[in-house]
Amino acid sequence: MQFRFITRPHEPEHLPQLDALFRARHVVYAEELGWVPRSEDGLERDAFDTCAAAYLVVTDGEEVVAGSRLIQTNLPHLLSEVFPTICNRKSMPRDPHVAEWTRGFIVRHRRDERSKILMAQCCAAVLEYWMLMGHRQVGGIQDRKWLALWRLMGWKVHIHGDAIDIDGAPWLPAYFDVTESALEGARRIGQVSGPILSQ
Repeated sequence: MQFRFITRPHEPEHLPQLDALFRARHVVYAEELGWVPRSEDGLERDAFDTCAAAYLVVTDGEEVVAGSRLIQTNLPHLLSEVFPTICNRKSMPRDPHVAEWTRGFIVRHRRDERSKILMAQCCAAVLEYWMLMGHRQVGGIQDRKWLALWRLMGWKVHIHGDAIDIDGAPWLPAYFDVTESALEGARRIGQVSGPILSQ
């Protein structure tokens, strides 16, 4: 598998991969979860899919099998625009060195007993990328069930607000420090021994 970040989403050479990413997102977020309306073109995009976004695209051959999105929190992002009052414990980050990490997914047929490994590999890729950029935190609104995995990887978790109900599950704003130890924890659970991002 290849783990790549696309940081210039309007460049012609990136359009096929992004098209595949948005199609995979549509299957997950529109067809499976019903969180967004189905679109006529079969692509799932929102107001935060802008030229400022950086996309993790995980491919196995030609197939996109997982992905997610990073946006610097000094720019409009999901938490600031859709959930502006949720950070009732600590202030909402509005910092170019802190990224919101959203729209994460693994395609259905890759969700099995090895899903935790693939998820940890995606985490390692995100941390590698954000560390290369010289930045210090990632996070956003999280399903509380994932906090156990973040802690298993040894991440320092900062909770910024109380949980709210989304489709019967508790979600809360949480951010994680981008450090070498956090990266090593993700690599350990992901069963990789070194850098995972493709050049």
